[in-house]
Amino acid sequence: MDTDWWVRLRAQPARRNTLIALFWLGLGVVLWAFGVRGLWQLVALFGAPPWAFLVTLGAIAPLVLLRTRRPFLGLALGAVIAIVDTLMGASLGVVLIFTDLVYAAIKYGSERGVRILTRVAGIAGLGLVLALFGIVPRDPGLAVLLVQWALIVLVSGLWGWNVRAERARTRTELAARHADENRELRTRIAHDLHDLVANQIAVAGLHIEAAKLQSAKLGNDHGPLTLSLDRAKLGTERAHRELRGLISVLTVVDGTDGREPVRVTEALQQLGQLMPAGRAIRWHDGAAARIGEALSHAQASRATIVVRVLQELVANAAQHGIGDLAVSAERDDVQQLRVTLMNAVSADSAPERPGGGLGVAGTGVLLTSLGGELDSRETPTGWRATLTLPLHDPTGRSTT
Repeated sequence: MDTDWWVRLRAQPARRNTLIALFWLGLGVVLWAFGVRGLWQLVALFGAPPWAFLVTLGAIAPLVLLRTRRPFLGLALGAVIAIVDTLMGASLGVVLIFTDLVYAAIKYGSERGVRILTRVAGIAGLGLVLALFGIVPRDPGLAVLLVQWALIVLVSGLWGWNVRAERARTRTELAARHADENRELRTRIAHDLHDLVANQIAVAGLHIEAAKLQSAKLGNDHGPLTLSLDRAKLGTERAHRELRGLISVLTVVDGTDGREPVRVTEALQQLGQLMPAGRAIRWHDGAAARIGEALSHAQASRATIVVRVLQELVANAAQHGIGDLAVSAERDDVQQLRVTLMNAVSADSAPERPGGGLGVAGTGVLLTSLGGELDSRETPTGWRATLTLPLHDPTGRSTT
């Protein structure tokens, strides 16, 4: 029962922050009641009645409610209150709550915000060191106050940084374990599909072919039975192609794990080799360079999958299209790469190529695994495929 209560509390940050704020407020009131105030009374700029410290305590305690949702706002407001409290001589309750706000800002703040806060703290620390050379001879008490506050902020920040680093390490380990489990699951599914399903479909196709031969021997070449067998044969062939495509998708995703970074520029140049003689890829407005720039710093698996998708789409255009393949690429304001392939289609092109390739549907599945999407459709001028890929992976790190 107690364990369930703790789990529910951890899953509800707002309630947890409320309890923490009440705890700090209660502790601050107890410390105030025992006279733990005026810690730096010797350097206070103005005197204040005892109840004034309750005012600063009551003002800073509610800021704890912002520790997870708006940690930097809570820290900024808390710094103002802590300065006012220090100018009155400082109370231990306010100091403790401010250390919690510093800790929360480092632990829960965004990457960019923490970087900015670290730079500001570094500049302030350097300024403090330089200022101490002039302050120590004239006012040793003020120098001691500044050093103590610097140490308080430093210890709180390092505490938050340590917890943040531990969370990042744990998240990385869990992500790696999840990837390993997914890889094992994909491999098992691919093997089962190949060994149990694909083989059975192939056997069914052989039996249908044998039945057609038997029907031909009986002189029933064009009867209803032969027509039904032809349709059944087409159905098994299509099912086999679809299944092989699905197996290819699973093995392509699995094969990208642990690879060295793909040479994107070289891979894009080699796409032209997929086109038959007399046909080529026309890159519009530096599309190849734009794609290469977007993928050059991506994870190896991410870049490999995108290159594999482009290879499949180019191969599809090479088989079913006519003339040159036009490729354009653009990067929009929401950090997405959009690549468009356009090609005229031959009127007598084969409806579908044999199994072994991913197919357009398989490429869509691969892009979906990266958070992207594929839009493939016929147009009045032929065929157009548009793949959209976010330039940030699921963990939030930019791929460019």
